Amino acid sequence: MDIQALMDGMSAKMMRERAQTQMTLGKLIAVLEAMPTDADVTGLDAPHSYRGYYSDLAFEPIAGTVKSGNLLALCKASMGQVFEGYKGGDYVMGALTPVWVANYGDCGRKLMALNPVNGQIETAEDNYE
Repeated sequence: MDIQALMDGMSAKMMRERAQTQMTLGKLIAVLEAMPTDADVTGLDAPHSYRGYYSDLAFEPIAGTVKSGNLLALCKASMGQVFEGYKGGDYVMGALTPVWVANYGDCGRKLMALNPVNGQIETAEDNYE
């Protein structure tokens, strides 16, 4: 058996499991599309490959808020885009990609929800085993 194929399969399985327990890029886009484009959202910017799981997507936390339309544009631009992992490798982001809040090169918190009424995000610790 090809070891790389085995590792890729295990990685994909773990990604699907994470996608069931936190917000994905597709879910984030759906929430943002339902919001007015000028709504204020907790400040997220600069999407990148997540340090904890290179195949996942992270947004850097920034002070203040961003407009939901601007964040939606960043999310849509990330769909199908190839991001380089922190220590190498190429990872394509899609609708089922789990989303994190973390600075580049750091581990962070899982994005659990975005409240469409007040634009606040909910995060949680990563307890994946």
